[in-house]
Amino acid sequence: MKLKKKEVWTGIYKGVSFEINNWKVEPNTIDLNGRDCWTYYIFIHLDRIPVNNNPESFWLEGKKERNHIYYGYYNHEILPNIDWHGGITWYSKESGFDDANRVIKVGCDYSHSWDEGQYYDLDIVVNDVRNTIESFKNFVPNYKYWCCGNGKLYDLKEGIVKNEQFYSREYWGDKEWFNELELQS
Repeated sequence: MKLKKKEVWTGIYKGVSFEINNWKVEPNTIDLNGRDCWTYYIFIHLDRIPVNNNPESFWLEGKKERNHIYYGYYNHEILPNIDWHGGITWYSKESGFDDANRVIKVGCDYSHSWDEGQYYDLDIVVNDVRNTIESFKNFVPNYKYWCCGNGKLYDLKEGIVKNEQFYSREYWGDKEWFNELELQS
């Protein structure tokens, strides 16, 4: 058995969770020099998407092709138009089964022909993630924020973000530290 190592970074930017992956392809007969492989994904919670952006449309119908399920994400009105590195190449349903909140994972990779010979590192990929999330938020400007205190969803104007964590005025508004942070915003 041969094990392969993969590094994973996660975070939240402007209320949207993301994941970055990196692994190495060892030199082989096809890829003589080996290379770094990068991917990144954002997690979209359908319950955070405003009704006017048709959240149900993000839960794509799968079609069985050979031994896997294919989702026609290129036909969606928003997903393929988001600013991805080289275009969207991944769609999966992460949650939403058995009445759980629906969450999709969408992303892209750095394995296109124009990526050959290019240098990428974590800082470059993080910058691309930020651009993707900002692009997504341009299409879905009122994507809701999750309050770390009561778990409810809010518009950004209903609280504050500190260190990428959202604090709603409804839950935290009576705390002195919240009022101080709000004044600094």
